[in-house]
Amino acid sequence: MGSAPRITGVYTAIVTPFTKDGQIDWGAFDKLLHMQAQAEVDGVVVTGTTGESPTLSVDEKVSLYRRARTFLPASVKVMAGTGGNDTKQSVELSRLAQDAGVDSLLIVTPPYNKPTKEGLYAHYEAIGKAVRIPLCLYHVPSRTGQRLAPEELAYICSLPQVTAVKEASADLCLFSKAVSLTLGQADYLSGDDFTFLPTLAVGGQGVISVVTNVFPRALVQLTRRFRRGDTGGALAIHQAIFPFVECLFLESNPGPAKYILAQQGIIQDSLRLPLVSVQPPTAKRLNECFEMTRQKLQDVGALS
Repeated sequence: MGSAPRITGVYTAIVTPFTKDGQIDWGAFDKLLHMQAQAEVDGVVVTGTTGESPTLSVDEKVSLYRRARTFLPASVKVMAGTGGNDTKQSVELSRLAQDAGVDSLLIVTPPYNKPTKEGLYAHYEAIGKAVRIPLCLYHVPSRTGQRLAPEELAYICSLPQVTAVKEASADLCLFSKAVSLTLGQADYLSGDDFTFLPTLAVGGQGVISVVTNVFPRALVQLTRRFRRGDTGGALAIHQAIFPFVECLFLESNPGPAKYILAQQGIIQDSLRLPLVSVQPPTAKRLNECFEMTRQKLQDVGALS
């Protein structure tokens, strides 16, 4: 990893709030950022999948980057999701994000066009050479249709600016082997909330989380407990929040997270097509699970 800044700890894959007519709700975005800063997360990811990046224009994305970096204290890092399946466009957006002041870039393995290992390497190399900030490789086979072996991840991580990996296969064997192959080259972050604690046990260095949109302090506390050797305390938080994590994926992300945030009066329950608000049975389960989880997290001291 050399002298490049490390990407570790709790990062929130922040939702992009919209008004009922589909415009970005800047006041709500500020509220979300304030919640994250108050909870002392390590960073936020802007315009990731949870931020509905496929439906955002380039101008909207750049405005979100600028707003986040201006609003947040320097202690909270801003990672911009700038990857796609067109290398030239990814390079251009990555440069714009860097100019907007972000600290790092989240680059998904290109979906749909299925590049070879050499094509993937060239894709990340081109983006890395175009900017001066570190890259986080995003491995999410369920969305891209491309599952990389640990050796392939290690090959891409040999590039000097790929200093982290968001690994979202939910395969602990793959995660563990990839960590062992890239020691000293890249930090691995869980891309799935439900595997966060297990990944810490096999060498993971953080998480890019959806649940922290709602309960940011909980995973910050889990991380701190684990790092000081209180594995029982970390497990208590994991067990308290796990049912709610499952509920957040009853329908396509970020629909459930946006619904709960709207119920708390933080944002409006508005998504851009083709995503829609959750259905009534899901809403009922979310309401019940949220209240139960909030009480459990309070009982284990994870809300303060």
